[in-house]
Amino acid sequence: MPQQDSVVAVLSLFNPPAEVVERVRRLQRQVDNVVVVDDGSPSPDARTFEQLADVAQVIRLGENKGIGAALNAGIQHARAAWDPAWLLTLDQDSEIGPHFIERALETAQRATGAGIKVGAVTPETHNGTRIDMLPGKDEFGEGFDPMQSGTLISATALDHVGLLDEALFIDAVDSEYTARLRQHGYRLITGDGCDLSHTLGQARPMKFLGLRVKIAGRELNVYYHAPFRVYYMARNSIQLTRKYLLGQPAWIFKRVALETIFHLIRVTYGPNRMALLKAVVLGTRDGLRGRRGRIPQDVQDKLTAP
Repeated sequence: MPQQDSVVAVLSLFNPPAEVVERVRRLQRQVDNVVVVDDGSPSPDARTFEQLADVAQVIRLGENKGIGAALNAGIQHARAAWDPAWLLTLDQDSEIGPHFIERALETAQRATGAGIKVGAVTPETHNGTRIDMLPGKDEFGEGFDPMQSGTLISATALDHVGLLDEALFIDAVDSEYTARLRQHGYRLITGDGCDLSHTLGQARPMKFLGLRVKIAGRELNVYYHAPFRVYYMARNSIQLTRKYLLGQPAWIFKRVALETIFHLIRVTYGPNRMALLKAVVLGTRDGLRGRRGRIPQDVQDKLTAP
């Protein structure tokens, strides 16, 4: 039987920076236990993992299996060791704000008291900015497409809908779980006053014909992702559309529209445009073919070829 309001945090790591140790120490002040999962880092820093072993349970995967597999390994370990009521998933470049857990649990308790089937509690803001929200149903906010980092998942919901979809590997793993929870009647509510600090890719200058793009005198940036990440974004978006279009058409249509806009911005204004365009095309092709799992080596080679 899970301990009421007990929380274990699970972090997925890949070649983590040394500062992740202090981040975990600060995280410990808000949760009962922490599990960190090394997702097959090709060049791990031994000193960093030695220090992590002093402040958290460390799991090392023998190969890079993707964020879904890494988080699932941590969740399963946490549930076997401590049987918590809630699991907080985090990326290595994210950090919850002060009183995050306390506020999230208070919000969940009020929502449950109001008859809401709470599947997860997500941040209300990222880096101080309110996340994109669904139209309001009641006093409890609900993010349109919340990312997994900073999501507090109910153990009861995990028992009902299962673990994350490992075959997506990376990107849209959180979106698929959001859709699955909603498909089973759960809500993902935002925690009142819960903020997550998170790095949103690499900001690169937005340029067109070699000139900086400006709006109202303000120079704009493009948040750059490597071509292999864009491949997963395009491919997995097709997977989500096929799986949830009939059950959640409005959500899917908006998500596809936003993804299309982001892809257009990347290939029009961002760096490495031809490789990114190739990634979108190949990802869409493989999504239509139903391909899952790690990016095929021949596709990876095409995306890195000069």
